[in-house]
Amino acid sequence: MLRVSYQLKYKAPALITTVVLAVATAAACSGSDDKPSAGASPTAASSAPSPSTAGAGERYAAGRSTPVRDPYYPQHGDPSVDVLHYGLDLNWAPDKRTLTGTATLAVRAAAAIDTVRLDFAKPMKVDGVTLDGKTVSADHKGDVLKVPAGRKLARDATATLVVKYHGTPQETKGPAERKDSQRLGFQMGKDGSAVALQEPFGAFTWYPANDQPSDKALYDVAITVPQGWSGISSGTFQGKTGDTYHWQSASPTASYLVTFAADRFEMIKDTGPHGLPLTYWVLPKDKDRELKVLRRSPAIIRWLEDRLGPYPFPSGGAVIAGDSGMETQQMITVMPGLPDNVYAHEYAHQWFGDAVTPKTWPDLWLNEGFAMYFEWSYQAENAGAGAAGLDRFIKRVTDQADAQLRRQYGPPGHFDKNKFGSENAYVNPAIMIHKIRRKVGDEKFFGMLRGWIQEHRGTNQDRAAFTAYAEQKTGAELKPLIDAWLDSATTPRD
Repeated sequence: MLRVSYQLKYKAPALITTVVLAVATAAACSGSDDKPSAGASPTAASSAPSPSTAGAGERYAAGRSTPVRDPYYPQHGDPSVDVLHYGLDLNWAPDKRTLTGTATLAVRAAAAIDTVRLDFAKPMKVDGVTLDGKTVSADHKGDVLKVPAGRKLARDATATLVVKYHGTPQETKGPAERKDSQRLGFQMGKDGSAVALQEPFGAFTWYPANDQPSDKALYDVAITVPQGWSGISSGTFQGKTGDTYHWQSASPTASYLVTFAADRFEMIKDTGPHGLPLTYWVLPKDKDRELKVLRRSPAIIRWLEDRLGPYPFPSGGAVIAGDSGMETQQMITVMPGLPDNVYAHEYAHQWFGDAVTPKTWPDLWLNEGFAMYFEWSYQAENAGAGAAGLDRFIKRVTDQADAQLRRQYGPPGHFDKNKFGSENAYVNPAIMIHKIRRKVGDEKFFGMLRGWIQEHRGTNQDRAAFTAYAEQKTGAELKPLIDAWLDSATTPRD
């Protein structure tokens, strides 16, 4: 899902004792290593669009999506619009608290339209708009930007939209009880430093976007900052020219997985499995402390690859910023002082949530359940607990937390939309995932997960698709188990 903080995952009294003590207790128990019997041979993966002189539809074909209206937050996004590519040329002036931008969007009409509708926060002032090179008068009211096409765009027709803008971005209120999820979008520090994190929405606070999970797109982002500062975004770092930092996301990316960070960061290079390029961006004052955890990234990614198959992107890394942790694609964003298990959680999201993204927010469990499960597995193994210890750990979580979370927040497949990111979307489906594993056995379980990622990479999926795939690949009847654990108001009986 979105940002997951250390405080979030351990805030409930039952989970404090469960997570901390159960793993420590399990460490003293013998058991087999929590690792599949046969791992894939990892190789770097990239879905970069091939160079082309053809139109946007061909050039950015990898960014094509099938948008749907989100049932939880229908005010954001337009299912008739499919943004194929965002080119963002941004200039952040921290002394003036001003962001100046030119957003060039390759847009496909997912349905016949005569107006391109985007989410864009009103505090940002639009300086000019062109569509296919022609100046147009756009309507910017509330947090919606409407651009008349001047003609009927037939389904699958493409157009190039350019929006020039400037202003002081303002964060938006998130639909959550969690404190770290109540502030979404572009946030500024007293010194002009900035970070933007946005789940389930908030990209619209700093660039015009189709701000919903089902519209994934390719990105090229250039961030100009003052001398001595760094501008960080998602994707692969392409280098800098002068004071401009260049980033490229050649793999489809949902708007909530795009980060922006500007501060006096220092870049540290590292190498992950099979030569995977990693970069860490950290303030000099935090460098010694944070590098102790950041340098574990290659080992964490290797641990995940042994279970889930190849890391699904051409680069990775982390930027230390903000007040939480978020699985921003290829460049996770984490607050200072977090332990390595949280890194395992956010890196696991690169497979679950980033490579394969839910179509709509009711399927948040497809992100968080798996990331939580592999965080637990990582903790158990590092504590020397083994598989038997993980079994005891899951049982204790089930006994102490499952029913409480269902009462408090609802079943994980139908969580309260005003309590986005609550623990029921993490803990309850993670228990379910462990039960699937025990039902089908490790070989089929891990084989199914590897196939799920590799065969659906770059797409949006839902519960029905996962259930059908899991049953097909394992040969087991799993729908009753999955539906019971996602839909029941009480803890299902085995």
